[in-house]
Amino acid sequence: MIKVHVLDLPPRHPLLPVPADWYPAYVNRRQLAAHGLAIKYFTKLSPRFYKGDIAFLSSRYFALQQRNEAAHLRQLQLIAAIRKRIGTAIWFDFRDSTGNTQFEVLPYVDRYLKKQLLADRTLYQRTYYGNRIYTDFIHRTFGIDDDYQEHCQPLNPRQSHKLGISWNPGLLDFRGGTKIRLAWHRASDSAMTGWHKGPLIRWCSPAAPRPVNMLATFNTAYNRCTVAWQRLQVPSVLQRLTEQHGLIYGTRLPLPEEIGARYRSKIVLSLFGWGELNSRDYQTFIAGAALIAPDTTHLTTWPVTHRPHQTYWPIKWDLSDLPVAYEQLLQDDAQRLKLAATGQETYRRLWTDEMREVFCRRLVRIVEKALARREDRVAVS
Repeated sequence: MIKVHVLDLPPRHPLLPVPADWYPAYVNRRQLAAHGLAIKYFTKLSPRFYKGDIAFLSSRYFALQQRNEAAHLRQLQLIAAIRKRIGTAIWFDFRDSTGNTQFEVLPYVDRYLKKQLLADRTLYQRTYYGNRIYTDFIHRTFGIDDDYQEHCQPLNPRQSHKLGISWNPGLLDFRGGTKIRLAWHRASDSAMTGWHKGPLIRWCSPAAPRPVNMLATFNTAYNRCTVAWQRLQVPSVLQRLTEQHGLIYGTRLPLPEEIGARYRSKIVLSLFGWGELNSRDYQTFIAGAALIAPDTTHLTTWPVTHRPHQTYWPIKWDLSDLPVAYEQLLQDDAQRLKLAATGQETYRRLWTDEMREVFCRRLVRIVEKALARREDRVAVS
């Protein structure tokens, strides 16, 4: 049995069994154990942590971007020390976008896994305004400036072989709900996964009655103008539509209303925020609505959930074609229903026994390859 020791912050909510980013490993923990991986979670370093065979290090635990230069250096030294003591360390960059990277850790870890990466990885050898390729686009195209900037270290090509995908953010728990609902989710997950079953998800048929034409409500409270830009443009863009009936747009609704509106909507608009792929995309698949979202063909992830004109309707990053996309889907019921159905079927497949087995085998391969590299290092030394 390979002992995988995870180092991360405590869950953000007391009703969550593990930090949110580790949800797919948690719900598949028994299958992973059957494949020889015993995963344990730690919120601080301890003698027990160092008894693992491999360390999974969460970017959220180290919070490198929030530290001054001296503290930043101490964290890098700590990462190097963990790897030296355990032997193998994999860095899990759990931040939400293809950008905002932490490539300074690459010399001190065996792998660097991120939820999504730029499809053309050579693009990481340059810098971007706002540390994201799409905030750089907003800045250059519209002259939008942020009140403050962060800077990421470009990728050293000699370290690029360490880059890889952890898992699509859609494998997280995006069922959402009140505290009572979260408690039910936790109890059901614990029971169902005990019998090697998947989580309980309330799927809604795309053909269900949907009196709302489109839901387009967003959180816009970002302290970065380039991040908030798309969402702030929605009211002015939608006000130009000739048909206003059945539109719900503006600031995000209270949670129970937001969830209910999603299930009553024909179309849901999802836009970039801190990242390109966000919870609203997957909640839309669950609700059975058709998804309109900015084009994401610049990125790669695993497994693939976003296929243009198949699982979502892509629009330009400047939103200039949003009215056309909305009117086309609203007027063509067959096309809209097919888009919604394919999106839901694609996402639903991720929770089948077959795909859960694929997830487990893939994670096992990642661990085994990392351990094999350690043996190679030892042999060379």
